[in-house]
Amino acid sequence: MILKKICKRLVIVLFFSSVLIHKTSAQNKIVTRENQQWLQYYNETKLNKNWTLLADASHRWKDDFNESSQFIVRSALGYTIKQNFRISAGFAYSGFYSQDTLNRMEYRPHQELVFTNTLNNIKINHRLRVEERFFNPLNDSNNTFNFRFRYSFAVSFTLFKLSKTNPESLFLLRINDEIFINSGKQTVNKTFDQNRFVVSPTFQLNKSLSISPTWNSQYASTSTSGTYRQTNVFWLQIRHNLDLSKSNKTE
Repeated sequence: MILKKICKRLVIVLFFSSVLIHKTSAQNKIVTRENQQWLQYYNETKLNKNWTLLADASHRWKDDFNESSQFIVRSALGYTIKQNFRISAGFAYSGFYSQDTLNRMEYRPHQELVFTNTLNNIKINHRLRVEERFFNPLNDSNNTFNFRFRYSFAVSFTLFKLSKTNPESLFLLRINDEIFINSGKQTVNKTFDQNRFVVSPTFQLNKSLSISPTWNSQYASTSTSGTYRQTNVFWLQIRHNLDLSKSNKTE
């Protein structure tokens, strides 16, 4: 109960911080537009009743695959406290490109809480993640650090079945919005990091594998005060779930 109250208060703070930031920056702001293409693989391996290994890897391009933008590799270990409540901690390693040349690395530990519940046929997901971001430019020694808070709210539901013989083969729709807020001495003028609105049609082939050709509208701040970037992202997501707890029971 205490954790839930803390999470609710953090969500409220993040939401109203975003609203205030958008209002204060509404005047004289400049918005540039671009497109990106992301390919991402997710793996979720259930080790036993409580422990789950989480991993994902992604490569990102921009301007219609003409130029690399970023790569990220991430892993975490999750512990299920209740059926609808999981905590986890992990680490991400990421690289950023400029004109197809790798110019900055990021080392990113994170901790997160995930709540899920179902309302009729709609699955609701809340995720709160805290990230510690260490940046290491490759061209100089000006290393930087900041915290980043992320809150994601998602709903998903089944639209129709893909197979008459396989009840696990479904077509689903997932819609979510995620806000990113920076914190730290080096982000005084960049408290609002970005907001993602995501629409993700999903072909669930079975309970282990699904493919989602996703649209992501991303609105982000830049290093220049009053200048923002709106990015349309085509995001191909591949999700692979394994359950080793069942195989352990049969041994």
